[in-house]
Amino acid sequence: MTSYENLSTQKEKATTLSLSTFVSSTHAGKSSVSRNLQLDKFIFKKFLAEEIGSNPITISADQNILLIQFCIKGCSNFNNSAQRKPAIFKQAEYNILYLPKKETTTIINTEDCDLVHVYLGEKFFLQYLSRDYGVPMYNLFGIGKLFQSNLYLTPKLKSILADIEACDFGGNLKNLYTKAKIIEVLSLQLAQYEEEKIIPSTLKAVEVEKMILVRELIESDLSSSPSISSLARAAGTNEQYLKKHFKLLFGSTVFGYMISCKMEKAKEMLLTGKYRITEISEVVGYKHATHFTNAFKKFFGYLPQTLKATKIFFGTYLSVGFELEAMEILMMV
Repeated sequence: MTSYENLSTQKEKATTLSLSTFVSSTHAGKSSVSRNLQLDKFIFKKFLAEEIGSNPITISADQNILLIQFCIKGCSNFNNSAQRKPAIFKQAEYNILYLPKKETTTIINTEDCDLVHVYLGEKFFLQYLSRDYGVPMYNLFGIGKLFQSNLYLTPKLKSILADIEACDFGGNLKNLYTKAKIIEVLSLQLAQYEEEKIIPSTLKAVEVEKMILVRELIESDLSSSPSISSLARAAGTNEQYLKKHFKLLFGSTVFGYMISCKMEKAKEMLLTGKYRITEISEVVGYKHATHFTNAFKKFFGYLPQTLKATKIFFGTYLSVGFELEAMEILMMV
């Protein structure tokens, strides 16, 4: 599991966050693994299926905290006293959840479930999510989750989570970088919520399922570029409905989403420093590296070679845009 824990200050008492998981043991079946973490403003943590399987995760804290739960794959059920009924997460869904102080939250997952958790102090969260913003804050403190329906994990959000996990800064620099990324995540979530509010309630569940299938088909093989007609046939719909419903549900055209997935995957591979441009172009479906380079520059505004060469501080990569700007701003806060 990966954990980024920010240092508590002398001015503010840190929240004690207790995490418990059950792991398999060859000698005694299942054993509980508990850990107390000090949460001042935020913690980033990843739970992999290979580590926890279908074993439950229990969480409690001595102060109110917020949890952004990203269900990367598999399914997850979230239960605590703030929830009128269990919050169910399917693959590639997320939401912001309320964890009342001194209450125990239980999360039960399928065996193939990978989760990413971002724990936020209540004061930190409210600092960036004003109550007079368009988000229904009464949902959070009433039914226990900010968004009435879970939102879908976009390629951009996946990329940011990968950036946080890959960061190898140390100490305060890691905290600063992670803080900038978490603020970016919150901004994108609010923007996505604003877009998805306009989705008509007449979009039937079966139509949503078809669009989710199309999204999964796109994400499962980035080396190909399936046509609209082939995707429509695979989902059991027609091209007109596919274009219309996909844009309503995910806020992007089918082609736009496909390009976004390819480019975010390419960026993720570039940031590892392990792949050549030609290798990356093949993975994301470009026969010629020059075509990939042009597409990457059009999407991000800079060449992939620029990102590959921008390795600064302690071997960590920062992209040319938001990250450096955000760090400069946060230096002044």
